[in-house]
Amino acid sequence: MKKVKDFGMSYHSSSLINLPQFKLLQDYVSKRSYEILDHMGYDLSQYNLFWTEFWVQEFAEKGGGHHEGHVHYDNHISGFYFLKCSDKTSFPIFHDPRPAKLMTQLPLKDQKEVSFGTQMINYRPKPGTLILFPSFLEHQFFVDYGVEPFRFMHFNLQAIRKIITEIK
Repeated sequence: MKKVKDFGMSYHSSSLINLPQFKLLQDYVSKRSYEILDHMGYDLSQYNLFWTEFWVQEFAEKGGGHHEGHVHYDNHISGFYFLKCSDKTSFPIFHDPRPAKLMTQLPLKDQKEVSFGTQMINYRPKPGTLILFPSFLEHQFFVDYGVEPFRFMHFNLQAIRKIITEIK
C-alpha cells in the first residue's frame, strides 16, 4: 500500500475562546456579529452573543484537505479569519439557502455572473480576510492541492436569551 502521509487531512487546534492573545479579534468579531444580526432585523435586546467555538484549522501539506457542505446548527453567526492562503489554495464556497428555489432552478444566462439565480458563490481570500455570515448558510471548502499552506481561524457565535432575575 502506498503511503500518502497526511493527504486529505485537516488539522484543528484546541479552543481559542477567551485566550488573552485573541481578545481584540474576539471583541471585533463580537461587535460586527451583533451589527449583522441587528441589520438582518433581529431584536437582540433580550439576548447576549456567546462564542461557542473558535479554533485554527489547517489543511494537509500533501493536499486533499477539504470540507463538504455543512451548516453550524444552534449558532447564529459563523466566520473565518484567513492566516495563510493564496490563489493556489482552497477557498470557501457558499450555497443558496433557499431550498424551494433549488426545486425550480432555471438555467442561468451567464454562469460567471453573480445574480439572484446563482446557486453558489465563492471567495478567494487573502491573508487577513475576515468573512462573517449567518450560521444557517451552507458552506464548504474546495479541495486544497497542497501547493501552498492553507490555514484559517473558524468560529461560531450564538445568541442566548438573557436571564432576568428579580431580587425581592
